Amino acid sequence: MSDPLTPQQEEAHYASLQSTDPRVDYKAYFAPKYTVDSFWTSDYHHLLRITKATSPDMIVTDFFVDATRDMQKQFGIPLAMVWPQMPYGMVSASHIPGIPGFQTDALTSEHATLWQRIRAALRPLRAITAVVPYLRWMKMMRREAGVNYSLGGMTGGKPDYLALVNSFWGLETPKDCPPLLQAVGPILLEEYPALDGELRDFYERGKKRKVVFVCFGTHITLSTEQVMMFIGALGDLLEEGLVDGVIWTVGKKQKEEFRPLLNDWTGRAREPVRDLLENKSDSWYFTPFAPQRAILDHTGTILFVTHGGGSSVNEAMYHGVRMLALGFFFDQPLNGLRIVEAGVGLALDKAVFTRAETYDKARQVLLDEDGSFSRNVERMRHIAQVSARKKHYAADLIEEMMYDAKFGLDPNTGKTRPMHLQTADARIPIWKAKNLDVILVGGLAVAGFAGASYWLYSWISDRL
Repeated sequence: MSDPLTPQQEEAHYASLQSTDPRVDYKAYFAPKYTVDSFWTSDYHHLLRITKATSPDMIVTDFFVDATRDMQKQFGIPLAMVWPQMPYGMVSASHIPGIPGFQTDALTSEHATLWQRIRAALRPLRAITAVVPYLRWMKMMRREAGVNYSLGGMTGGKPDYLALVNSFWGLETPKDCPPLLQAVGPILLEEYPALDGELRDFYERGKKRKVVFVCFGTHITLSTEQVMMFIGALGDLLEEGLVDGVIWTVGKKQKEEFRPLLNDWTGRAREPVRDLLENKSDSWYFTPFAPQRAILDHTGTILFVTHGGGSSVNEAMYHGVRMLALGFFFDQPLNGLRIVEAGVGLALDKAVFTRAETYDKARQVLLDEDGSFSRNVERMRHIAQVSARKKHYAADLIEEMMYDAKFGLDPNTGKTRPMHLQTADARIPIWKAKNLDVILVGGLAVAGFAGASYWLYSWISDRL
């Protein structure tokens, strides 16, 4: 809808994201958000032209495109927004410490310490110096486009649109949700590309049955030091016989971080890194792209080393593969917590992880001495595959919204009935939604009864 970021700008944006840590510096954490949200202006004007020209009956959108909410507000068009996880800052719950989506060390209060819950409650105060300038900037950008109202959000309230979440309970923390907020994932295709010739041959050479798949997504670039840690840890696993192969997706940018290791470092891989990258090893296979679902579905894949992106986690759950997660930004660290909570893997902390920890945690997941990882992977695989049917329910909900909007319009007054999935408390004052007036009347009645009883008791006592 506007000129995209140049490759250099995009690289700088994701490098900035990767280096941030909300536990350390909220201002740095918020800085990349300005880059993404600056697209609002072009999105808004483009959608305004489309909406006026076509008068759409429904808008289905990615959660990044906030300008679609402006179309909903200005034209009354029903909106369905697809989120990769439960929306940040929305539908708070007393058993989830802090603002939903911003948990860093505990998903719920069930096993959280008092100190963890206090820190979660205070986290918004720590972020205020970053949030306030951001909100001012957003307000100014919207005013310059002629928009003088706020869309709201980050308040813990309910959505005023249909929010479809590409995730599922068991991975997501269960909580009470309004009808407009629905977990309908994992949204996955029924068919996917099969293994190509070289990858298929890699599995067949030596009849590999214990392959580790390493993929950190499109935008993550490990440093040379981190590459050394993983080559060393994976080499140790190969040497011990816990795994018999490694498939590693390495793009052009990531390959540059291997360059300092090409000539003089093997990292317990027992073979020169240059030979590994050129796929001269029987145990290692490097590729710029891999059919991820076909690899995860292969019976020989026993561990997925991942950045913890939403799609990757959904696919690993669906195909029943244990995980070792190293999250860097956005929902990735939170997905690491979810993986651990679901019992399907372990997680590393990007700020402090080491080669030894990587090896130890991978070894723990692979050995599975008490059988818990195996049981939980099977449990979550079946849950994910059943839940994947909900994509059809998501389509049904969209159809419901369209019918509700189409036939809910009164041609005489031009007014539309409230959304049939919206709870009434979203449309009435808080004192009425919380029955504060009823509580007040009840309190006054109790006080009046108590006062009258005391007066009657005193009156009788004076006459006895």
